Amino acid sequence: MPKEITAAEKVIRTIMRDELKNFATKDDLKNFATKDDLKNFATKDDLKNFATKDEMNSKFNEVMNTLDGMYGLLKKNSEELSVMNHRVYKIQDPKLEDHEKRITHLEVSVA
Repeated sequence: MPKEITAAEKVIRTIMRDELKNFATKDDLKNFATKDDLKNFATKDDLKNFATKDEMNSKFNEVMNTLDGMYGLLKKNSEELSVMNHRVYKIQDPKLEDHEKRITHLEVSVA
């Protein structure tokens, strides 16, 4: 004959059931990674070969300083080119516009 459950046991079972609701079930645990799943991830030894945040910041600063220098050179070159273009067109343009008249004058004086 089955043993009769007392009121105290019922209360304890109810409390335990409520407390166990927060724990993982067998179905919950099936979704967790296994040791075989974790073999493809990096280990502490693997991570020692990677650069630290400070090393990356240092390299980033070197790259940015180099780019700043290159930008300065490009900006200077662009300004010089603008000045040269202005001078060339200011000096050469009247001669180019007047080239027909000058060619005719040369042809007449040679003939």
